[in-house]
Amino acid sequence: MASRYSVIQYVPNPIADERINIGVIAFDENGVKVQFLSQWDRVRSFGSSSDLTTIKDFAHRMKAAAAEGLLFPGDESNHIPQHERLAKVSKGWINSIQFTEPRGSLETLDGLLEDIAETYLMESAQKKVTLRDRQIAARVTTSGIRKALEHRYDADKAKNLLKSKYLLKGRRQNHTFDVTVANGHAILSAHGISFEVQTPEDLRESLAWKIADFKEEQPKFPLAVVALPPVVTTPDHDKLSDLYQQTVKTYKSLGAEVVTEEKIEAWASSHLPG
Repeated sequence: MASRYSVIQYVPNPIADERINIGVIAFDENGVKVQFLSQWDRVRSFGSSSDLTTIKDFAHRMKAAAAEGLLFPGDESNHIPQHERLAKVSKGWINSIQFTEPRGSLETLDGLLEDIAETYLMESAQKKVTLRDRQIAARVTTSGIRKALEHRYDADKAKNLLKSKYLLKGRRQNHTFDVTVANGHAILSAHGISFEVQTPEDLRESLAWKIADFKEEQPKFPLAVVALPPVVTTPDHDKLSDLYQQTVKTYKSLGAEVVTEEKIEAWASSHLPG
C-alpha cells in the first residue's frame, strides 16, 4: 500500500457509542499528516466544554507528534509497522477520543489527506469556495480511476495498472492524457479540465487536437474527459457556463466521453476487464 489513513473521532459516552469525526490522519513510511476541524461548534454542542478543551489539547499534541513522524501522542517508532501500532490503538482505546481502524489507499500522502478531510470532516460554518484549476482537475480524474481499480483488483495489481505519461498513438503523433490504465496494452484513458476558473484558450484547443488526432487513429478506444463545471457563485458564471457547454459539445463531437467527477469511477469500472 502506498499510504494509509484513519479517522479521529470524539465519543463523549462510549457506552452509548455516539461519535463525531474531529480529525483525520494519513501516513506512509515517509511521513505522517493530520488535519482537524477548523470550527468546533458541532463538537461543543455534541459534548461538554471540558471535553472540548481536552480535544483541542489532543489536536495540538497530535500535530506535534506528526511533525516527528509519529502517529499519536505517546507513539514510539520501533520494529512494529505503523498500521499495526495504530490498529492496536483503534481497538484498545476506550476514552472519549478514538481512531478508526487504518485503511489503505494508493493515493499520495498529500492527496489522501485532502480527500479524507473533505469526506469525513463536516464543518459547521460554510467554507469559502476554493475554485479548482486544471491541475486539480487532473488529480480528481486520476483519483476516480484509482478508486475504480482499487474496487476491482487487489492493491498491487491496481497500482501496476495505473499509468501517467503513457504514450498513446494518434494519427499524426503520440499523445499523453492525465491517466491511462494499461496492462501490456492500453485499456482506457482520461483527462481532466476545469471551468471553475477561466481556462486558457490554448489549453482547451490543445486538448481538442489531442482528442481528434487520437480518436482518428483509435475511434473505439475508451477516452473520457472529466470537466469540472463553473461554480454558480462566481461573478462570471454565465460566461464560463457558455464556454463550458460549447467545449463539452466539441469534445463529444470529437469522440470523447465527457463525464462529471461523480461519474468517472463508474465510467472507468464499466470499461475495466473482469
